[in-house]
Amino acid sequence: MPSSHNNKNISRESKNIKLAKKIISGQDEDFDILFDLAGRLKNERAFGYARRILERARSKPEANHPDRRLKLAQQLALVTYKDPDLLPDEKLDDAFNILCEADDPQTTKNQETLGLAGAIHKRLWELDGQKQHLERSLAFYLRGYEQGVEGDYGYTGINAAFVLDLIADQEEEEAGLTNIVLQSTVDRRSKAGEIRENIARALVAMAEKEGPAKTPLKRQWWFLTTVAEAYYGREDYPEARKWLQQAAQLEDVPEWERQSTIKQLAQLARLMGGWKGAPGNERESEAWQALRDLLKEIYGKEREAEAAEHMAEAACVSAFTGSVGLALSGGGFRAALYHIGVLAKLAEMDLLQKVEALSCVSGGSIVGAHYYLEVRKLLGEKPDREITKEDYVGIVKRLERDFLAGVQTNIRTRAMANPWTNLKMIFSSNYSRTQRVGELYEKNIFARVQDGDSDKPRWLNELKIQPKGEEPDFHPKNENWRRAAKVPILILNATTLNTGHNWQFTATWMGEPPSSIDSEIDGNYRLRRMYYEQAPGEHKQIRLGHAVAASSCVPGLFEPLALPHLYDGLVVRLVDGGVYDNQGTASLLDQGCNILLVSDASGQMNTMNDPGAGLLAVPLRTNSVLQSRVRMAQYRELSARRRASALRGLMFIHLKKDLQVKSLDWIDCPDPQDSGAPDLPLTKYGINKGAQKCLAAIRTDLDSFSDAEAKALMISGYRMTGFELARSLPELDKSGGAGVDWQFMKFDESLTRADVPALMLKLLSAAASLAFKIWKLWPPLRVCAIALGVVLAGMFGWLCWKNWNANIISFYFGEPDAIPRQLTWGEAAITVATIAAFSLLPAFTRNILRVVDYRKTAYEITVGVVMGLLGWIAAQLHLRVFDKLYLWWGSQKRLLRISTASGSDRDSRK
Repeated sequence: MPSSHNNKNISRESKNIKLAKKIISGQDEDFDILFDLAGRLKNERAFGYARRILERARSKPEANHPDRRLKLAQQLALVTYKDPDLLPDEKLDDAFNILCEADDPQTTKNQETLGLAGAIHKRLWELDGQKQHLERSLAFYLRGYEQGVEGDYGYTGINAAFVLDLIADQEEEEAGLTNIVLQSTVDRRSKAGEIRENIARALVAMAEKEGPAKTPLKRQWWFLTTVAEAYYGREDYPEARKWLQQAAQLEDVPEWERQSTIKQLAQLARLMGGWKGAPGNERESEAWQALRDLLKEIYGKEREAEAAEHMAEAACVSAFTGSVGLALSGGGFRAALYHIGVLAKLAEMDLLQKVEALSCVSGGSIVGAHYYLEVRKLLGEKPDREITKEDYVGIVKRLERDFLAGVQTNIRTRAMANPWTNLKMIFSSNYSRTQRVGELYEKNIFARVQDGDSDKPRWLNELKIQPKGEEPDFHPKNENWRRAAKVPILILNATTLNTGHNWQFTATWMGEPPSSIDSEIDGNYRLRRMYYEQAPGEHKQIRLGHAVAASSCVPGLFEPLALPHLYDGLVVRLVDGGVYDNQGTASLLDQGCNILLVSDASGQMNTMNDPGAGLLAVPLRTNSVLQSRVRMAQYRELSARRRASALRGLMFIHLKKDLQVKSLDWIDCPDPQDSGAPDLPLTKYGINKGAQKCLAAIRTDLDSFSDAEAKALMISGYRMTGFELARSLPELDKSGGAGVDWQFMKFDESLTRADVPALMLKLLSAAASLAFKIWKLWPPLRVCAIALGVVLAGMFGWLCWKNWNANIISFYFGEPDAIPRQLTWGEAAITVATIAAFSLLPAFTRNILRVVDYRKTAYEITVGVVMGLLGWIAAQLHLRVFDKLYLWWGSQKRLLRISTASGSDRDSRK
């Protein structure tokens, strides 16, 4: 979050936060007031404010008292490592150093210090997946446990048992490939069981001995749930239920404490194999039922029985499944159309309901924003209990129809088809082609969402989803866990040219997240995130189209989106999010997602038999190499996290999946490479490899896509998603084997044959071209173009011959007295005036540039004026003639009619 106060909207600040702001602004208070205020802020989970208040308390003389010094350091370490507005690696190191200054974790016997040290190293493991962090976390927790269960009510012990099982699970997963059971794994499981048994015995004895007190142990949520976890981890579910039922009776337990407990127990059940059956039977297990009954009892006191049961079931599903994030990569409209096929399969498998974060880049941002508007409309109209899989299927069906219709308006050409906006781009310093494209996204694509706002500009700060039936201060990150239909957090990723960091737009805030920065190698400043209502001046509102355009403005083709007067002394300039992270996975990790579904339709680097050596060709090719290397590094990081169990699940699909990598032999190679396996015509997900290679080579542009190429991309995304989920995350498939009648599947038969129809291959091959596609596809047009070119060249030559060279020819071939044509006095005067004007131009440059935007180069101005006055005619001609021809040639109606006719001819010949 942009501010550390991540529970409430800024406009609903608590009195504690208001007081904290006054103190941060200079109001002085004594140590005790500061320390107590920090505690209240911590309970509100306003960790950033709590940290800054404790830092002020640390400067007070009273902070040096031995009793206060340790407590202050412990609380400051806690809120530091939990502050979401600090750099992840840096804040964990800082928190550990704060502890070391007051009480060295390596030698101390203080259980609070040891518990914090263990938690910090567990967070480090979550950050990078390195097992040594878990081992260090375990060492600190075990030392805390050895000091006695009674001292910290079993906190360090219960966490030591959990980490033991976590490491054992990793070892079992690694050894399972070779069917080897490691003795260390058996020992860890045994030790965890022993710790839980001791904790249960000790804490139950403490509760029985407890006399009347102001806050008895049996009225403390963490005490009751720690006892319950001790029994739960030993699979003694009847005893665990007893203690959970007591916890359910407590009033005023913060929702985050309930969520944290349920998620911990659900993860423990997964580590222990708590349902004793095949994946999908979790709901029949005692582990599941114990948690569901706890939640039913809690919510039953607040809501009617049916609603309480629905919420309890949804919360259990969330806890056992994990937090699902979906990343839609960049790659122009090619990527956007491919992503629609991915969304279709996810809707069919009833997975779209589970998506809690939607991270989008470039082309993914265009389709992601459209999808988000549809989901916003659905969640605002129907309560959670009434939303079904069919609702999401309906969304994707509308998306398939409406998004493609918007694409076929040809955004790229339409951006240049209006002479007035062309001139505005030249003579206005506040308007660029990027903003023009963003407005066209809203007008031609997003306006097709029938939510009542289709005729208005769409502002990001007005697009927060308010689910029907939820409180006005609903926050998805805190309350999604008890919903079946999650409220997705939309993240539109751009890249900041000022810093080289990731810039994010959401419905509530914008700025650079701390998670994208590694303080060890990055010394650039970070542009802190802010809520829109906190932003200065005109930036309190950001148009959705402009944010999407910033995410998709390819450097060199579009101007950066400029945000002036946002930070003191600088102008923020944003370009395509793919420059920083073209897959958008970093944003999902930032949101705490542990199941990542990554749809990557980016422009992967192709092979070239003879790469260009020119001044432009070499930089372009080396940039492709660099982007490919970054993409590979990101995938390896995600794969390593998955192997280390820091991620619960990973689906990563891309357009070159299952296309064979061939080894080429050198000339006269004495031992030619023999793969030993035949190169099958179809990929593992059923698409012809030749067709898939063509799909991977389709242009990453913003022009029109015909029905055939668009729906072929959708089929590729659809089939690949189904194959990869069945392989890597089979437990998430809730389709029951039932399919959906998708319109794009009408082309499926053409793509899944060993011999793809020549007409389809021809179209997909031409789709790689940025221009003149219809000329390549339709021979009559090529003939007409050649004939027209010949005629025009002949006319030009004839005119030159007739008007300019006739008297010269006479002079050389028969008329010795003839002389070449001379300039008239009027023509000479015009020539002299023109030369003089150009020679004086530098002297008047400053005055001229006052009329136009001084930041634009002379080249841009010249091209812009020409396009503004003449180029729009060519753009309109293309839209009205050649674009329509191209869409007709690749239309579904035409191609299916030809295919049907060809099939009938084959049948008649039989």
